[in-house]
Amino acid sequence: MTFERIVISTKSHQLVRYFLSYVNKEVVIVVVKIQKILALVDQSINKLVNTVAKNRTTLAFVITTCTLISPNVNAEERQGLLLNAAVEAQYDDNVLRKVEPISDSLIQISPELQYLTHMGKHIFAVDYQGEYSAFKDNTKLNYDNHGIALFARLDHSLKINSEFKLSYKDEVEEPGTNNSTSLFITEFNQTQKKLAIAKLYYGTQQSIGQLVLGLDHREYRYTNNLQGYRDVDRNKLTGTFFYRIAPKTRLLFQASIGDYNYVTKSQFPVQSSKETFYLAGVEWDITAKTSGSFKLGYQGKNFEQKVYSDITGLSYILDMTWKPNTYSTIKIAASRMTQESSQLFTSAFVTNTYSVDAEHEITPRTKLKAAYSYDNDDIVTVRNRTDKRHNVVLGVEHSLLTWLSIGLDYQFIERSSDFEIYEYQANIIGLSLTTTFN
Repeated sequence: MTFERIVISTKSHQLVRYFLSYVNKEVVIVVVKIQKILALVDQSINKLVNTVAKNRTTLAFVITTCTLISPNVNAEERQGLLLNAAVEAQYDDNVLRKVEPISDSLIQISPELQYLTHMGKHIFAVDYQGEYSAFKDNTKLNYDNHGIALFARLDHSLKINSEFKLSYKDEVEEPGTNNSTSLFITEFNQTQKKLAIAKLYYGTQQSIGQLVLGLDHREYRYTNNLQGYRDVDRNKLTGTFFYRIAPKTRLLFQASIGDYNYVTKSQFPVQSSKETFYLAGVEWDITAKTSGSFKLGYQGKNFEQKVYSDITGLSYILDMTWKPNTYSTIKIAASRMTQESSQLFTSAFVTNTYSVDAEHEITPRTKLKAAYSYDNDDIVTVRNRTDKRHNVVLGVEHSLLTWLSIGLDYQFIERSSDFEIYEYQANIIGLSLTTTFN
């Protein structure tokens, strides 16, 4: 999200007064919406439970073929039903990321419901996430998004384990995050995303050697703004071998091949392609202060249509966490990867991304947050261009209760380009309440 720069002066005080006044007026509406959402979720869960209970074949199918694993599901987590939610009021001075900004305010409610259970050594979970946003002035931007996922982690033996995930998610594509201009849009791009992932592990993280095989299938469908030409099916096969060289350090060797099949056929050349990666690197968790992974190698992307330029060259991925002390955490990330194009007659392009994210606890209940990211898109077309995006986030979070926290955040986003129609700035201020039951 990006926003035109706010002048820090009398105008900022007026903005804060307006923001607080708006939040006060919307409190009653928010409470009513939460009650309706919780009632709807409760009814849906009851219907799902009754349907599955009446059909043992369906239950067996869900357990054996539709089970999925979430990265944050582990054996130490509580079992049963878990409900969390977040409510946020925002002011955005450039909601559509245009050269000429349009400002608006919104209320967003994000409920999450998870059911987790163990069957022997196996773990199963069902997760629902909702996102309901209502804008004050431009109601055409309102949206209700839903996401449901099934997870499973299966422990077959001491050496063999597997993980599965199936999910469906409605999603809004934030303007300005792709390589298109926002000049002509009047509402957000809506997408429907389906995902199926399977992983097989031979060996464990404690083994001298470990082999991980992964299958990844994704379907993206764009449902408005004449974006159907971007509908794509992606299949990817990945193999990774880890070799331990120290108690908490492993070398890794990874190869993957992916197939992008654009499903909408038209008179325009489609961007269907095959993508390959060959990477080598290291994974470490040396002390309580530092952990992470780094991969470096080759990437290639070959298009079926010769009108598009193939991509070959360097690729890298860095993901590192540093804890200089018990109350501070710094995360550093970097990558060089290909991105699919959202423009007709424009091929995929290479994006270099660098980011740093810091949290610092000033008291046991209060922490400061800061983040910065930089993206550089090298876009090759008839008129080549380079887009640069800067994203800055500053915030504070305070724990009101053990299960409830309040947060205040400011974000500034900017995109500069060789062509003015792709440029924008945006500022956003958000006030949120979040539950943390676990």
